[in-house]
Amino acid sequence: MAKKAEEPVSRLKETAQSLFRSKSHASIQNMFDEVAPTYDFLNHLLSLGIDNYWRSRAAKKAKQLIGANSAPAVLDVATGTGDLAHAMSKIPGSKVTGIDLSGKMLSLAREKYPSITFMEGYAEKLSFHGASFDIVSAGFGARNFENLLQGLREFYRVLKPGGHTLIIEPMIPRNPALKKLFLVYFKKILPKIARLFSKSRFAYDYLPHSVEEFPQDEAFIAILREAGFRKAKYFPMTFETSILYIAQK
Repeated sequence: MAKKAEEPVSRLKETAQSLFRSKSHASIQNMFDEVAPTYDFLNHLLSLGIDNYWRSRAAKKAKQLIGANSAPAVLDVATGTGDLAHAMSKIPGSKVTGIDLSGKMLSLAREKYPSITFMEGYAEKLSFHGASFDIVSAGFGARNFENLLQGLREFYRVLKPGGHTLIIEPMIPRNPALKKLFLVYFKKILPKIARLFSKSRFAYDYLPHSVEEFPQDEAFIAILREAGFRKAKYFPMTFETSILYIAQK
């Protein structure tokens, strides 16, 4: 009996792993369209509300980097329902554009933040001229890019000389004890909670798998440098459960 009860969960994990290995714009779009109705609620619930602090910290860093620039142009890629774009819009004089490939996520973003411009698009082929933005940000979306390096090269292309990219991603703690606790929550508890509220069959099994497989700290810094960025650095946050990358063109 126990074996039969485990089989559906095992299939969900296999589906999540397959999606990460062969992810395409279409598959990621479909997944986020599916989770859109409960996305914000589960983000805040599963992170205990700390996700808002992570976005706020990124926006404060962006404000410091911009300095005297009175009207910074900001592009938020994989904007989802627009929370990071909204945080960036609090920078005085900023003009913020958010893009995402999920139409349902964008519909929610437009309802929440009508003063921000939201467009459909994806990282690997940004529909903007080179040197258009002072800041390019991405909150918890880079690991979903179909082609990470190409996406980061596009970030570099559309940034003005001296501009910065700020990227937030979940982080697996490096401390062994914290890592063990984190993975128990992330891989065992989080998906079960999410399935109580989300109609998605596998999105919250995909989440921990995508985080485990994604390059972290120095490995991600190396990819940023390969994309052309200089002075790339990272800032772990909240007991190394999240990480902020900052790199300059």
